[in-house]
Amino acid sequence: MEWIIIGGITITIFSFLAYAILAFFFPEWVGITGKVALMTERSHIEGEEAPPHITDKF
Repeated sequence: MEWIIIGGITITIFSFLAYAILAFFFPEWVGITGKVALMTERSHIEGEEAPPHITDKF
């Protein structure tokens, strides 16, 4: 019976660590506004130029 509780606690800890690592390295994946989203929001401000993008060459 104890192994079920220990297993549940272990899974919870590892899940939290995985989320924290994803949030740090890929914030957009977990719903945190990162650099890319902020650049997109700034480019939608009226009267401002969008920053160059790699697909602009096509």
